Amino acid sequence: RRIEAVTGRGAEEYVRQRLAILERAAAELGAAPTEVEEKVAALLEELHEERREIARLRRELAQRQVEALLDRVEEVEGIKVLAAQVEAADVVGLREMSDWLRDRLGSAVIVLGAVMKGRPGFVAAVTPDLVERGLHAGKLVDQVARVTGGGGGGRPTMAQAGGREADRLGEALQRVKELVKGACDKSFISNRTTISP
Repeated sequence: RRIEAVTGRGAEEYVRQRLAILERAAAELGAAPTEVEEKVAALLEELHEERREIARLRRELAQRQVEALLDRVEEVEGIKVLAAQVEAADVVGLREMSDWLRDRLGSAVIVLGAVMKGRPGFVAAVTPDLVERGLHAGKLVDQVARVTGGGGGGRPTMAQAGGREADRLGEALQRVKELVKGACDKSFISNRTTISP
């Protein structure tokens, strides 16, 4: 680590600059220079509390969306299918919602999409019993995301994908039922776990 020493007039100028910075910071914070450290600590704590509150409100919003989505479940080849556009801040929020829905629905195929930071993102969940019937979350979500100029993949039971064209998110989600039906038909014929293109 390099140590720099400032002496004489240079030292005085250095101290003057640092004091000026401290005084500007104090003025911005509405505090005396001796109170700056305490004021910054209080502001950081306030910021931390506000972030916690935002996270709580997002979680509450997500739970309300989940309740509303339960009425939109459809049946395809005897399988409960839910494909929906939701509000989510990030993929973690999408995954959390898909987990809640899977817990509520039991056996199901769930594909959720949201526009996050201007781009479409997707999460797909397939329960293990339906993986045995030929469905694969990774292959399914990849096909859905391709409609928006993207792609993705993952495990048979959980996967995620992203795209580029947010305005085609709804169109992409409309493909889910057709893909589920195609996978079931293919599985019936060949007994292989593939998603038809």
